[in-house]
Amino acid sequence: MPRVATGNVYERRGKWFARLTIGAKKRQSFMLETCKDEESAMARLAILADLAAKLRKCGRDDIAPDIIKRAAVRDGKALDEVRKAVDMIASGQVVQKNLTPTIEQIGKRWTSGELADLHPDRVKRRRSAKTNRYVLDKYVYPMVGDVAIHKFTLDHAEAVMRSLPARLAPNSRRSVAQLMYRICSLAVLPLRHIAVHPLPRGFVPRYQAGKAKGWLYPDEDAMLLGCTQVPLEWRLFYGFLHREGMRRSEALHTRWSDIDLDLGVIVLDVNKTDEPRAWALSPGVVAALRAWREHCAARGVRVSGDAPVFVYDEGSQKGQRLTTSDTAGRFRGHLELAGVRRPELFARTETRMRIRLHDTRATFVTLALANGRTEAWVQDRTGHKSSDMINRYRRAARTAAELGLKECRPLHEAIPELAPRMGAEQARTKERAAERAPRSRRRPSPSVAIQPRSAGLATPGQKDQNCSPRR
Repeated sequence: MPRVATGNVYERRGKWFARLTIGAKKRQSFMLETCKDEESAMARLAILADLAAKLRKCGRDDIAPDIIKRAAVRDGKALDEVRKAVDMIASGQVVQKNLTPTIEQIGKRWTSGELADLHPDRVKRRRSAKTNRYVLDKYVYPMVGDVAIHKFTLDHAEAVMRSLPARLAPNSRRSVAQLMYRICSLAVLPLRHIAVHPLPRGFVPRYQAGKAKGWLYPDEDAMLLGCTQVPLEWRLFYGFLHREGMRRSEALHTRWSDIDLDLGVIVLDVNKTDEPRAWALSPGVVAALRAWREHCAARGVRVSGDAPVFVYDEGSQKGQRLTTSDTAGRFRGHLELAGVRRPELFARTETRMRIRLHDTRATFVTLALANGRTEAWVQDRTGHKSSDMINRYRRAARTAAELGLKECRPLHEAIPELAPRMGAEQARTKERAAERAPRSRRRPSPSVAIQPRSAGLATPGQKDQNCSPRR
């Protein structure tokens, strides 16, 4: 139960003031215009403290300063009206209209998806809502969560940025600034709680290139996919990402209904950028997925409709979608298990990051550009919207081209468990194609006898070759 705010009174230049705690340890002073002596000031202080306690108990500290300010200057019937209004608010009979919400209240309505449901034309549902909630809960709400949006200023935002840990990366700091800027934008439109955005346009720091990131060479990819000590489902998943360039989350949520293995095409309607895209899968990926489907079906795993493509192959989780927890650590562990030892892949320094699962996109883009693929071809698969994102890989692509690195081996050939299955299926496909091929109606030409040289048809000046007789 909240502690009753007793407060104190004092006189300054002939006027009496009451000082008491409002909200979360915020002491404020209120002028008592109708009080002429200490006795009347103390009586009014008791009334104000009672009102503050009632508002705190019902969780309405946000409106307490305005109401207590009115009670401090009113007397008689006007004061009774204020006290009656507080009693009605405390009992839940009255909800104040046009209440300006706090930063935390707007942020929670946004990350919960409520604003996306109410204003679908203005607010899109974010798939990164879980991450956004974590950042706001950790860095923003403890500092300015209880600040009403109409009182939020640049000073509040700068205080949040100053409170961030020194170890936080520049782009992580930028994400915090972006979230605060977005909450204020929502308050302007569509919520219309404020008319002017409180943060200037240049408040959000620019994106920084950051640390160097790793990518795999084709022979390292072959080592990883060929290591049978690494579970088959993870090798298929890694190889798919290296050859198609999709985001981790996009691939994990891919369903069998999204892929047409007869045509070799994938349709990705739901993705991070909310821009549907489709493209032709590489032949090796199509062959590997066809073999994987047969493999899963033989184990009793559903392989049709909305069933996920990348699932656990065995164990208690058999048939369930691959987990998203600690994918970076698992990826590095599988690389080490496969014998990939290149130092820069595992080094963590001030200028370099350890390789992550997300860097499979870097492997795909780098090798694709190095082997002459166009920027549009790459964007169709990765979903990048701007050339700036692709340009970050061009330097590494030039290095790969100078080293003569080719694209990764076909996926069905790189995974030993899938290669025999594909070999038999490919043979059956060729047999069916040969049966369907039209037969030639031309009659074979009559054979012509070849006379040996000893028959005297070759002159001494001719080369040693058979000569046909004239017809």
